[in-house]
Amino acid sequence: MATAKKAAKKPAAKKSAAKKTARKATAKKAVTKAASKKRVVARKAAVKKTAARKSAVKKTAARKSVGKKTAAKKTARKTAAKKPAARKAVKKTAAKKTGAKKAAAKKATAKKSVARKTAAKKPAARKAVKKAAAKKTARKAAARKPAAKKAAAKPVAKKSPVKKAPVRKAVAKKNGAKPAAPAPAAKPLNPAAAWPFPTGNRP
Repeated sequence: MATAKKAAKKPAAKKSAAKKTARKATAKKAVTKAASKKRVVARKAAVKKTAARKSAVKKTAARKSVGKKTAAKKTARKTAAKKPAARKAVKKTAAKKTGAKKAAAKKATAKKSVARKTAAKKPAARKAVKKAAAKKTARKAAARKPAAKKAAAKPVAKKSPVKKAPVRKAVAKKNGAKPAAPAPAAKPLNPAAAWPFPTGNRP
């Protein structure tokens, strides 16, 4: 009986040992499953992190591209703003050139008008000078005329006494008186002495 009980205990012990090993194997499987799950979760997390990093990189690239586009737009706006300023500067320079041309044209016209006025004044001045010269010559001629009249009157006055001498001779002959002594011959007239400005032979 005792041997039968021992023999019965041995397979039971074997079964329990088998159960323990089965439990250990299941525990190991569970551990390996949990580890594999953890690994998968970790891999998934790593994949998600890489995806997140990639998305972040993409977002930063997109932001940079947007920033570049905005910068390009700003530069385009600045260049567009500079163009009208340049046009205004060109217009100002053109306006200055036209103003300078107008001023030069005005100066030229003013010079021409002044030249015309002076040219018109010159013949008038010449006429005035001619009139003054004519007046001076008329005055000189008027001053010469009375002097010439005086010079002409003096020889006539001197000639009249010479003519009276023969009349006296005729009166003496009628009275029967002796002929009187001949009167002294009249001195020849010196017309140079009668002229107010003695010049020699001609008055």
